[in-house]
Amino acid sequence: MPQYDRESDIAYKTLTKTDINSNDIFRVTNRATGKKRKLAVETMMPSLATSGVSSEQLYVSITNKNQLNFKGIKSGDTGLLTVATTSNNIVLTVLEAGIDLSLCNNATSGFLTGVDFTGTVTGECGVTNGGTGLSTIAKGAILYADAADSIAAAASSTNGQILVYNSTTGIPAWSTLNAGTNLTLDVSSAGVLKLDATLSTLAADLDCDNNDIDLGTGYLSSDGAQNGVRVTGNNMYLGSSANYHNADQLNLGNGGIRFGNTFAPTIKPTATTSSTAGQALSLESGGSADGTSGNLNLTAGTASGSGTAGSVVITSGKSGSGTDGNIQLKTYTGATATDAVTIAAEGQDVTVNTGSLIITGAAEGIIHSGSASVGQTGSATTAVTSNTTSGIITLYGAVLASAAEVEFTFTNSTIKSDSVILTGLECVASGRTGGANIQVYFHTKTAGSCKIVVVNTDDVATDAADVFKINYLIVNKS
Repeated sequence: MPQYDRESDIAYKTLTKTDINSNDIFRVTNRATGKKRKLAVETMMPSLATSGVSSEQLYVSITNKNQLNFKGIKSGDTGLLTVATTSNNIVLTVLEAGIDLSLCNNATSGFLTGVDFTGTVTGECGVTNGGTGLSTIAKGAILYADAADSIAAAASSTNGQILVYNSTTGIPAWSTLNAGTNLTLDVSSAGVLKLDATLSTLAADLDCDNNDIDLGTGYLSSDGAQNGVRVTGNNMYLGSSANYHNADQLNLGNGGIRFGNTFAPTIKPTATTSSTAGQALSLESGGSADGTSGNLNLTAGTASGSGTAGSVVITSGKSGSGTDGNIQLKTYTGATATDAVTIAAEGQDVTVNTGSLIITGAAEGIIHSGSASVGQTGSATTAVTSNTTSGIITLYGAVLASAAEVEFTFTNSTIKSDSVILTGLECVASGRTGGANIQVYFHTKTAGSCKIVVVNTDDVATDAADVFKINYLIVNKS
């Protein structure tokens, strides 16, 4: 039924929403001023626009301009994303557990970096791809390679066990330590492996591998008592604590020094390599205040069987280009140690510096093992040569008439101008010529020779037809 304007009662055509254009208006009267104005009908109808670029519209086409048609919001994957309205807010919730990384393209989105298992990993990650290949592992287990490109886990339930490699199987295994000699294994505390050393007995040699042993005030001994070897500062003591002499670096409390028989031992200070004088080596027996002091005994080795016993050999020092050393025997004259006997170097002459040479044995004397025996040949005046300080000259066996004499030259390199020559005449015959009186003397003594005269001093005209020997001994003053 047509509508009418009350003012003019004019019938109007019904205007649909789709027919509204810019010419359609509302007439409006201002109540205060009475002014009349117009309002475009189109301005009363809503218009929608999407501000974003390339964005999805939130509305759909509008058929009636007074109706807004908005799109609904729903989840395409309810296992990953849920949609709800809370306090007039649309709430989108991502379910993290529902994310399927296998559907993701990491090359494009780059949500993972540095992970490359050479392909999609399903189940357990293999050893060759950097994994363990294990689906489970016990608490406290330790991983090890049980074969090539294979990892296994070893777990132990026994306190104190350790992994020990087995060269037969090629893999480690849990093993319980066995305490050896002088060791005690304590595994009574959880997580603690304690080794207590009680070095009371050695089962093998102790090799310190160039490390030191700090004895403190203790000893190295055979029975653990206060005797044996003790080191204090720079001093070393051998013996019991009550007997050693603590003034020197090596102190022997009792007993002696004995060497093995593998090689010839030597005791000597270290030689110097410069002009510094070498140190003297002194061997001194024990002294005493009121008792008898000790002797210094040098004793060579004895032979218990048929072997030759050792000799005591005292050798002086040798110089490369200087003076060789002598051997001296000293005794005290008053309070001064005085040279008594000297054996000189090179010539090996024995000099008795003080005192006399006394032979106490009734059957002992001076023995010259280098004595020589020579014979006179050709005639009673033939010269004789013998270069020893003692000897025997067998004379030519000619008849020596009464009151007659013969003379010959005796050449001897040991004779000096100041020599003392002792001679004695020996008759070789078993029965000498009775009445003959034979004497011998020498004259014209020079270095290297003298003249010897043999004379028959008998005045009864008794000729001597015996063989005689002259025994001589030359004593030199220098």
